[in-house]
Amino acid sequence: MAYNYKYIPAGLLITGKRGKTPKDDYVSLFQETLNNQFYNSSDWWTIQEETYTGSREYVELDVRINHVISTETGMDLGDDWKGLLFKDIDHAIELGKRYIFDGNTWMTINTEFYKGLAGTCTVRRCNNVLRWIDEPTGIYYEEPCCVKYELKEPRDYATSGSPFKTPGGFMHMWTQFNDNTNEIRENQRFLLGNPGHWTAYKVIGSGLNDFRGDITDKNDSVKLLVIDLAVDYVNEQLDDITNGIASVNKNIYTLTLNRAIAEGKIGDTIQLIANITYNGDTATRNVLWETSGFGIASVTDMGLVTLKKNGTCTITATIEGNPVSTTCGITVKASPATNVDIMISPDENYILESEDQIYEVWLYENDVIQGDTFTITCDTRAVPLECYGFTQVDGNHFHVWNKLRCITSYLTVNCVSGTNTRAFDIYLRGAWLNDNAG
Repeated sequence: MAYNYKYIPAGLLITGKRGKTPKDDYVSLFQETLNNQFYNSSDWWTIQEETYTGSREYVELDVRINHVISTETGMDLGDDWKGLLFKDIDHAIELGKRYIFDGNTWMTINTEFYKGLAGTCTVRRCNNVLRWIDEPTGIYYEEPCCVKYELKEPRDYATSGSPFKTPGGFMHMWTQFNDNTNEIRENQRFLLGNPGHWTAYKVIGSGLNDFRGDITDKNDSVKLLVIDLAVDYVNEQLDDITNGIASVNKNIYTLTLNRAIAEGKIGDTIQLIANITYNGDTATRNVLWETSGFGIASVTDMGLVTLKKNGTCTITATIEGNPVSTTCGITVKASPATNVDIMISPDENYILESEDQIYEVWLYENDVIQGDTFTITCDTRAVPLECYGFTQVDGNHFHVWNKLRCITSYLTVNCVSGTNTRAFDIYLRGAWLNDNAG
């Protein structure tokens, strides 16, 4: 139910005209007082504020930062808690919204919007980071969080008289509810702590509290996720204990490029192709491309590299939402070296008796297959005519038969294309590879 101030009836005003409400005058005076005093205070700072909850985009903002007093104990909650006072009383305040100041990320966990005229909120310092890989997609996530360790009193407190509380093996955590944290599931594990000294925690069965909406009848108004976790065990076989990611070896990406290095002259283009596997299977994921030297070589969103200036740079390909990446070294020079090679497949240099083989021959230039054709001839050397058969099938294929083994000589097939040539020796062996006769 909305509460609205009524206007004072015009007949009751001396001027006989409709006027502002007492609240309007008070609010205006309060805002004017803030304007006059805000920058005269000693506690105002310029910090960064998230544009809206979950945007991950920040803008600079002037605020006053104060200590926070516990309503239960009346004591200062310490440096992990701060109260923010905004210059404008109608400044947008949201649970879960993040701020950056004092070298840390902070998150709104309480608002005071409906309790007074001043625009204020309580923020808590994010003292850790949730890191995980989403199992269905393999996407890597990082989200700041606020960790609170739950303590318990010993059960025999009454008889033992011990005044000490001990860690209960449970953790209470706040994090922003957004598209990423919406992927967290019950029983999911996380590693917290430091490299070489990780502690594993697992979300308990009913530990995902994402039902605290800002508006009663809108389930999608939840901005803050509260998680309850129980202590678990680090699994060195499944967990990445270097980077602090649990169950990372269940979800393994590989990323390779069709070229590890490439060379060309100004104006050339080179198409890089990313090959991705997920848990051994070919996968389709969006790839982000980046060049270390835009003036030397640029790269498009599809991996097409354009050479622009003499020099060297590196093209980096990264799986979007995942830290897996790989590189291709680029060299641009006026007269790039041309590496030419003639490849024959299969490359086995023998044929067993009574068998035959069709060979392919192709010209490669800088590791790129060319369309050149060949003139293919056979030098019989001392192999008798009755021992072999030879035919050029087309410009890139030839056929050889081993009709009868020859232990005294071998065939030499010459493949010629322009100034490029390759000689390929073929032995006519017996039916058994380990036969001492050949």
